[in-house]
Amino acid sequence: MPRGFRSFHPFVLMLYYIAVIAGLMINQHPFFLLAAFICLVFVNLILDKGVELNKWKYMILFLSLFVLVLTPIFNQQGNIVLWTVFSREIYLEAIIQGFMIACTLSGILALFTTFSIVITSDKFLYMFSKVFPKWALILMLALRFVPLFRKRLSDIQDVQEMKGVSMKDGKLREKAQNGMLFIQILLTYSLEEAIQTADSMSARGYGLQKRSNYESYAWKLRDSYVLIYIIAFSLLIIIGWQLHESVLMLAPTLESIALEGNSWFYLIGWISLISLPIWTEGKEVMKWSFYQRDL
Repeated sequence: MPRGFRSFHPFVLMLYYIAVIAGLMINQHPFFLLAAFICLVFVNLILDKGVELNKWKYMILFLSLFVLVLTPIFNQQGNIVLWTVFSREIYLEAIIQGFMIACTLSGILALFTTFSIVITSDKFLYMFSKVFPKWALILMLALRFVPLFRKRLSDIQDVQEMKGVSMKDGKLREKAQNGMLFIQILLTYSLEEAIQTADSMSARGYGLQKRSNYESYAWKLRDSYVLIYIIAFSLLIIIGWQLHESVLMLAPTLESIALEGNSWFYLIGWISLISLPIWTEGKEVMKWSFYQRDL
């Protein structure tokens, strides 16, 4: 039986995501946010070798550059002026703030690229279907909406290119017409499948009785240990935030960006929380590699 990060109880996994997102929002220090993003990249690499993260790399890069450039231009609050561009002063505080916002957004996107890998549809419905059955179903369909449309559009493009219809060749007008044709096929295909899904759910009596679970997730002792682990480090992060050990004060005067005193202790606790999938999943990867080498 697999004993990696994905094998934990769904409620434990959801708590991990909530704790990390909350930590990304409150730990507003460049070193804390940069360490979080690096750890989340390793989480992606160890869960699916970075396949999902690779799909979002341009979005993450674009948002980061967008925030890094625009924040110093529009934020005119600070004490340390670095440059003057077109009569607008560029403050050091604004640049640091832009960097922290970019790291926060990048970290959240990197975290959610693993969400669909770890929190499957069965786990999601297991957690919320008993309390909010209709909302859970709608939210699950919404979460799979964009990836499903991207896959269908890619399939449509492959089929149409074999027929000589493509958005890559020809004049701009022809590309636009072919693109509208692809969208028309995509919408027709999706609506037909939605009707079939609705008829199938109606035929099986969905919503008439209390919903059962396709797979039952039993609470194990290791789930209790991990739950205590997450709660303990989450409380540590909250304490560090309350003591301003994990927050860089930009106003009224800019604090030293260097980590001093207890800040290192809270940084290690923050990294320990984020790296939970790394050492739990990595341990299984090492075991598998060791067994393969013996064979």
